[in-house]
Amino acid sequence: MKKNLYKRICFLLFCCIAGVLMLSACEEKDDMTAPPVITEIRNYAASPSDSLVDTLRAGQWVVVLGRNLGEISQVNFGSRPASINPTLITDQSIVVQVPSIPFDSVAREKVNVVTVMNSAGSTSFTINITGPPIISRVRNYATAPKDTVTSVIVPGQSINIVGYNLKNALKIAFQGVAADLKAAIYTDSSVIVKVPSNFSGSDPLLANKITYGTAADTIEYSIRIFDPAILQYYKDPLFTLLAGGIGKEKTWVLDLDAKGVSAKFKSPLYFSGVDYGWDNQCTKTGGDCWLYDPSYDSWMGAVQDYGSMTFGIRAGSAEPVLKVIQKGITKNGTFQGSYFFDIKTKIISFIGTVPLNMGRDQVWTKAYVISLKEDRMQLGFKDPNKAEFAIHNYIRK
Repeated sequence: MKKNLYKRICFLLFCCIAGVLMLSACEEKDDMTAPPVITEIRNYAASPSDSLVDTLRAGQWVVVLGRNLGEISQVNFGSRPASINPTLITDQSIVVQVPSIPFDSVAREKVNVVTVMNSAGSTSFTINITGPPIISRVRNYATAPKDTVTSVIVPGQSINIVGYNLKNALKIAFQGVAADLKAAIYTDSSVIVKVPSNFSGSDPLLANKITYGTAADTIEYSIRIFDPAILQYYKDPLFTLLAGGIGKEKTWVLDLDAKGVSAKFKSPLYFSGVDYGWDNQCTKTGGDCWLYDPSYDSWMGAVQDYGSMTFGIRAGSAEPVLKVIQKGITKNGTFQGSYFFDIKTKIISFIGTVPLNMGRDQVWTKAYVISLKEDRMQLGFKDPNKAEFAIHNYIRK
């Protein structure tokens, strides 16, 4: 009897132990397939830099902490999939890189949402996700219906800049003149700011541009800014010689015709020292001011049509524009850009395009004006390897 009782007790104990083990195994299985949970997000860095974060930027590596993260299939930031480091995944954490987010095409309610997914489900976590500032439009700051989108702003005007990632600007400048950020009012998608009243210190190179800077990046936005000072600047006689004046344009070609003959100069190409400058004068006492002005020779380039270069100044906005039709060299085509002519230093900066040339290796971003008259012009470009200018000789088309 005692022996049978002992066997029954052993059998019951075995069943209990087996039941506990099976229950434990089921719980572990359930844990493996349970939906993920996010508790916090930290910088992916060595301590003490692995701090808790409340704002994320594109390209940043972070650690997502929580539970049930070992079998994650996808992580989205603002609806965009992130890069996951597969060697740094545990059940409690994953290391991911925040992707670049097209803020202007993602629904606003999803921009600041992090979503993680596995086979059992998904979970979301809200955190501020930011990137470079984006300006989509500018409105008049006024009560409806006068709060219309505007394409022209004036000194002293209050405006509403609408876009993305505009909060906490470090700089808002108009033609290089900084606005008062203390008076700026931010919303989720805009900032109300007053255009400076005085543009006397403006930079003509930044004409008709808003410069917007945050901790993430600095961008420029083009809009017509009516400023009498800018208009006055472009009324200088040198702009009439170069581009014909405000609202006009002027086209230049290299001084070389189909027979290899130059009309105004000995050839289309001279060479000089780097101190040879405006009005064919030496700009520095005892400077490097030699000049080599040969007649045309085939080593300069083939006898052909190299194209044209048209300088213009738009009416109203006084925006400098440049069109280059380049022929006969490797980089052929029609190119549209801009320029800035500093009338004090006699230097032309080329923006977004390369000036008309014969295919030589020069520093094309900046030209030193050697001479400028109604029907002829000389521009010096620095040689990238030698201390000398290659002076290109142009005539009016």
